[in-house]
Amino acid sequence: MIVTQTNLYASQCNDQNCEQVSATEIKALLGMIIQMGIHKLPCIEDYWSSVPLLHFVEIAETMTLKRFQKLMKYLHLNDNANMPNRNDDNYDKLYKIRPLLDYINVKYQTNAKNTHSQSIDECMIKFKGRSTLKQYMPTKPIKRGFKVWARAVSHSGYLYQFQVYAGKTENVETGLGSNVVMTLCQSLINETYMGHVAFDNFFYSPALLQTLYNNGIYATATVRNDLQDMPLIVKSLKRMVIKKLMKR
Repeated sequence: MIVTQTNLYASQCNDQNCEQVSATEIKALLGMIIQMGIHKLPCIEDYWSSVPLLHFVEIAETMTLKRFQKLMKYLHLNDNANMPNRNDDNYDKLYKIRPLLDYINVKYQTNAKNTHSQSIDECMIKFKGRSTLKQYMPTKPIKRGFKVWARAVSHSGYLYQFQVYAGKTENVETGLGSNVVMTLCQSLINETYMGHVAFDNFFYSPALLQTLYNNGIYATATVRNDLQDMPLIVKSLKRMVIKKLMKR
């Protein structure tokens, strides 16, 4: 997919001097990017430097600097010609990387068996650059970056499914938290999963728990005391606890 889309984008840019990229080159390029993230130098050109202190043999001998820059210029994952307009109902802020996100999600789910207990929560991918998708979460260890909804194994942390938060364009008719849980649990419902999921009070609503239960999924969630739609039994227990504390 990356090979096809990269070659397509190069042709759309009418670059006559760009040779067709191969799968071997793309794999090498990804390996080089990973190495550059581990062994950091002041600038890209330094990896090909003639100065022994900077020169990085594994990268410099994999491909030339000129070829690396050319591949990075045209690296692509989706066809720009089919990208919906910003005012279109089908507009997707993640369109350029959507095929890769979908592919990874499928691979995560098909390469591991579902456990009987899973967790749903939000996490942050650190990012300090400019992007309309960047979020600020002051209470998180990573305060600025991309927010991602995740469904993972409770005991090991294996990630089954994730969803990058794209902002207000998402459907929030039933509440953002409930919508996230139902989206991440839809594949479990489709396979008649009989298990348990847990999440915090951001996602919780009595209607959500009932919907999951109707589909064979048990759920545990923390709750806020000020919710108007809390079950009466919970409200009565809360009053009983307060009375006992006042008597002490």
